[in-house]
Amino acid sequence: MKRIGIFCIILLGLITIQTAQAMTVKDSLVQVLDTIPANKTRLNVLYLLAYQDPMSPSCLNYLDRLLKEAAVQEDIEYQCLAMYAYVVYYFNHQDGKNTKLWMDKLTEISLKHKYYNTYFSAKRAEILMHIIEHKIEYSITQAEEMYRLASQTNNTQGMRYAKLCLMNAYLMSARYKEGENAGFEAYHLLPATASLEERKDILQEISLACASIESEESLKYLKEFEIVLDKMSRQEAKFKLRIHHTSYLLLETLYANYYLQNGHIDEARIHLKKMNEYFSPTDYIPCRGLYYDVYAQYYRITQMYDKALIYADSAINLLSGVSDNNGLDYRIKRAGILADAGRTDEAIPLLRNLLAKKDTFYQHLSTSQMEEIYEMKKIDELLLEKEKHRSIIQTIELALITIALIILIPATIRIFYVKKRLKKEEEEIKKMTQIAEEANEVKSHFLSNMSYDIRSTLNNVLGFSQLMTQDPNSIETAQWKEYSEIVQTNSTELIQLVNDILDLSRLEAGKTKWQVQEYDIIPLCSDIVSIAQMRNKGKIQIDFKTTIKEQASQLDITRFTQVIVSTLIYPVPCDLQRHVTFSLYCNEQEKLLVFRIINTPLADAEFQIRKTDVRHRINRLTIEYFGGTYTVISNLKEEPTIIITYPYSKSAAEDAVRDNFHRQIRL
Repeated sequence: MKRIGIFCIILLGLITIQTAQAMTVKDSLVQVLDTIPANKTRLNVLYLLAYQDPMSPSCLNYLDRLLKEAAVQEDIEYQCLAMYAYVVYYFNHQDGKNTKLWMDKLTEISLKHKYYNTYFSAKRAEILMHIIEHKIEYSITQAEEMYRLASQTNNTQGMRYAKLCLMNAYLMSARYKEGENAGFEAYHLLPATASLEERKDILQEISLACASIESEESLKYLKEFEIVLDKMSRQEAKFKLRIHHTSYLLLETLYANYYLQNGHIDEARIHLKKMNEYFSPTDYIPCRGLYYDVYAQYYRITQMYDKALIYADSAINLLSGVSDNNGLDYRIKRAGILADAGRTDEAIPLLRNLLAKKDTFYQHLSTSQMEEIYEMKKIDELLLEKEKHRSIIQTIELALITIALIILIPATIRIFYVKKRLKKEEEEIKKMTQIAEEANEVKSHFLSNMSYDIRSTLNNVLGFSQLMTQDPNSIETAQWKEYSEIVQTNSTELIQLVNDILDLSRLEAGKTKWQVQEYDIIPLCSDIVSIAQMRNKGKIQIDFKTTIKEQASQLDITRFTQVIVSTLIYPVPCDLQRHVTFSLYCNEQEKLLVFRIINTPLADAEFQIRKTDVRHRINRLTIEYFGGTYTVISNLKEEPTIIITYPYSKSAAEDAVRDNFHRQIRL
């Protein structure tokens, strides 16, 4: 739905030009062009000729002549207009490379000479191109910068266009509430003197973009859209019939869609009838596609499933080519119709396949966003670092010049100390930069992985829950039980994943609350083995070995138990039999307890997934907090092993805890 909105913006405005009257105007302009001297009127004629057929290569010919003649006449306004027209031409042809090329040229000249309206109009096209290319985070950043510049220059058109770009970017990434708010803010930025045409265009864009959002605000703006269209119909005697039908068809389609989504069938029928009055087989493809989609919803609700399927197929055929995800949402709706019709044998495998494709699409989109965020962050850090170095250098140069002017000898001495201090600071900066880069890289990787795991698990829960609730009477008891187990398993996994992430976040931020007490390690290990065996249900045989009779240690019993238990069980469901050797001995020289878990599943390369990576990090941070070490050995030539050392000396453990506390205070 979002990308359909963008295409409507691009092409609906072109229909007014592609008429017989436009061809007559073009012929007249061509005839008078050669009779006009080199002045502003001639430039205006060239500009009008270019826009008579804006999708044709002939447009480029007139734009080239316009740009050259405007440069000769030193007319900045028409140079900017020509460059803007180039941006629009390549945008309409989905040529991102040339769109950016001409946008860069326009930026330099338009900002220098303060042609802000032309600049912001072209910038909007460039940002929409990034949105179509799924560069969402970059688009949001560019739109926010555009809004700041428009605010600084007090340009309401620029602020309005920036909000519309934010609306499309947010809706593309499923941030519906933010997208809806951005669209409403754009409309409120219209001046009181705005023309009906301007109001129609922005209301049409907002209504179409927010059609999938169920809110009273959406209905409010649909009604406002209707009022504006009615005024235009009454006031403009030359209002083009084609535009009249297209706009009203879109309006009535969105009305019907809104009422169907909210369960108001009678109100929807009124607008369905009006849709039929305005519909034409030659209408713009997205409008026809939305028309068929709304009728498919209506017939589904009224249980006329054969008709619903026919209209759904028509919607899919028309909208797949202009949708973000190749029409997956419309295909999923069609599968839902099959399920409602009792054709579950067709619906269930189709739904599974479509939901998997949808998950893949959003996974790719999420990954792309994470990569964009990481790249932008790297660029910002590099620019900041460069600015810091430049500031330091400028400060030093100024200080040196001042000192040299006062007296030469003290200046020489000062230079020596300054260089020494700079070298030390540079080393510290390099260390801090390296630490920051490593932390950012780890964090970015972690966020990317976790977002995928959470989304995948949540999709499983939602997907199978939907299958269970759509037509529960058609699902057999065994299949129902299977689906319930899948939902339960994924719900448990999701809760555990969230808990692990929260634990890890608290550990990294130093916000974990510890319950430290003295406890004998031997009975604790025996209890841990019992817990692990109970959770393993006989799948893992644990052989606990130790020569220590008793040894009191300072530890958090709950968290220590979690660490050791995690090494004695499978990190993911597995039915394979396994033998794990769990040994404990004392290193009296270093006053350490040494735990060695051999053939542990947690270190096995076969189970190295994101979940186990999080578990390793939690374990390592927990053990290191008390001054111990956590080592994972995953050598394929040997059995996977985890070695944990832990200070049994009360003073050593307390010193480690105290050091960690002071370190957190400094941070």
